[in-house]
This record gives sequence, structure tokens and C-alpha cells, in this order.
Amino acid sequence: MNRFLLALVTQLLVSTHALSQETSITTNQMIVYGTATIEKAADRAQVNLTLKAFGPTLEAAINETKKKVRDVTAKLFSLGLKESSLYTSSFNSGDNFEGKAFWSSSRDFRTQIDMVVTVDSLDLLEPVVSVLANASPERLSNIVFSLRSDSLQKLEVRRLAIANAQQKATLMAGQLGIALGKVLFVEELLSPSDGDFSVQQPYAYNRMAFSAVTVTAMGGGAAFFGHKFSVKSGVRVVFEIRAGK
Repeated sequence: MNRFLLALVTQLLVSTHALSQETSITTNQMIVYGTATIEKAADRAQVNLTLKAFGPTLEAAINETKKKVRDVTAKLFSLGLKESSLYTSSFNSGDNFEGKAFWSSSRDFRTQIDMVVTVDSLDLLEPVVSVLANASPERLSNIVFSLRSDSLQKLEVRRLAIANAQQKATLMAGQLGIALGKVLFVEELLSPSDGDFSVQQPYAYNRMAFSAVTVTAMGGGAAFFGHKFSVKSGVRVVFEIRAGK
């Protein structure tokens, strides 16, 4: 019985000490939110291309499609694109059930290759689209704009968000006549939309707002326009505060 009472008293003392510590920390904190946004113009575009060919045999259909790919890639390379700018997203080959002719075997088989072309200089975008259009593609669509160095932009906007939090804390400490201590807690926030950060909700991570367009027609003059991207970051920082400066 005595051992039980001793254990109970010890547990109460430990709980009281922990509660007093927590209360002390809570009542000596400054919580600030730092946010930052970088507006960056798109500097990369990707275009989807579908090439299709037919033949009396599967091999002939494949060879014809490969010839189309070689012709279009040669023209793209002449514009300055590299092999790393191209990749095959899908390949499909087999019987041509849709357009097989009863009086001829020239379209018995078909082959389709889907390609993605990456353009790292938007000045080349219109010439590239013209080359692709002249290749008589089955489909030419989905110009998607993006940033080449999005990871660097995310790092930079994090730095600016932290600096913003530090400036706010310093300003408030000066106005209130208190001294800032060490940083007790840091949390990265996520903007729930393209607007301001919602500091009431505990989000995690940072974000970059993406945008894309689909080109439906081509005409004279400038036809394709890039986008600006909002790279956002937010942090919640808890500072220890002291009574005087």
C-alpha cells in the first residue's frame, strides 16, 4: 500500500512539473508566419505528337512509321534540338481494323507512335510546331508550359519566406519591447489555392502553381504565348521571447 501511494505521489509530481514547463513555454512564445511568392515566366514547353502509318504487313507499317519519325527528328535537330529533347511516350502496332480495304492489302496493318517534344527555348516553339505540323501527324496537341529550374525557384522562395518571418518577428519585438530568443519550432505551410496563405490551417510543404494550354489553331504572327508561374512558400516560426530588450 505504501509503495502504491509513493508511486502515485511521484507520478503526480512529474505530471505537475511537465505541465508547468509546458505552460511556461506556451506563455513565452511569439508565433509568426512568413510567406513569399516568386513570379517566373515559363521557359520550357512540351508538345505531344502522334504519327501513324499503314502497310500490307506489320513490318512494312513499322518501317513506314520509323521513316516518318526519322524525317521529323532530322528537321528538329536542324533547328537545334537534341536527342534528349525527344522521347516516345507510347507505341502501338497491329491489325488495322478501322480502315482495312476489301480490294487492297496496303492498309491491313497500322503502327502508331506518340512522341513528346521538349523545347527549352520558347523562341523555337513556333518553328518546332511548324515542323511537326508539316509531318502530317495524326494528332498535334497539348502545349504545356513549365519552368526548367523549378527546384531552384522553390529553394529561393523558401529562403524569402523565412526572411519574411524573421523581419516580422524583429518588428513586433521592437514594438512590444521584448527580446527574441531561440527558435523553438518551424513548420512549412502550403497555400491551399493560388491566393494568400491560409495560416489558420496546418498545411505541409510548399507549392508551385502550374498552368497549361492546348493549341487549337495556327495563324500568322505570334501564335503561342507562355505563362507566368507563381512559386509560393510559407513558414510558421515559433520564437522564444524574453521580458526585456
